[in-house]
Amino acid sequence: MRPFVENEDFELISNYDLVQSAHALLGGIDLDVASSDKANCYVCADSYYTPSMDGLNEQPWSDSIYLFPPGGTYFWQHKMQRWKKTRSASVTLASSQAVWFRRMYREWMKGNIKQGLFTTNHSDMIRYDQRIFDFPMCVLKHCPVMIKNTSQGVDERKQTSTTIIVYMPPHGVNTKNIEKFIDIYSEKGRVIC
Repeated sequence: MRPFVENEDFELISNYDLVQSAHALLGGIDLDVASSDKANCYVCADSYYTPSMDGLNEQPWSDSIYLFPPGGTYFWQHKMQRWKKTRSASVTLASSQAVWFRRMYREWMKGNIKQGLFTTNHSDMIRYDQRIFDFPMCVLKHCPVMIKNTSQGVDERKQTSTTIIVYMPPHGVNTKNIEKFIDIYSEKGRVIC
């Protein structure tokens, strides 16, 4: 019998290849908005927000952002005016991927972030928020092996599913940045611009 592991005790961390590609594209990761102490040992962002810091609702976003959102579902808590994670299932709940992407999109539109890289292994994201098609993106040709972190330890061989990487480039003329995205990610999968 396999031991039960609660959702709060499970995180996927980007693998070395995806992290190195993100650093190369962004010129370094200034801020990982959905991270942990263990995850940042792999991601090596200059700054990062842990779950207790609540990077989704409570923290400012700036500079070059890396985002590989946690899984799960959220609901809008009207009384507190914030998104709250839940283990429930209902059609009124929102995908974690969509909630985090929408925050990144708003921060990018406001000019609060210079550029951002959004990574998701939930292919349904193409339905949750179709604004991802407004940006250069790459559908990886292989399902990446990620790093699984639980209270039981770290397993660096967690097979995932279809992964999509979306790039929000700096505002203005950004041909050079988009060409850099194509150069880095075209060998990893299909790039759509």
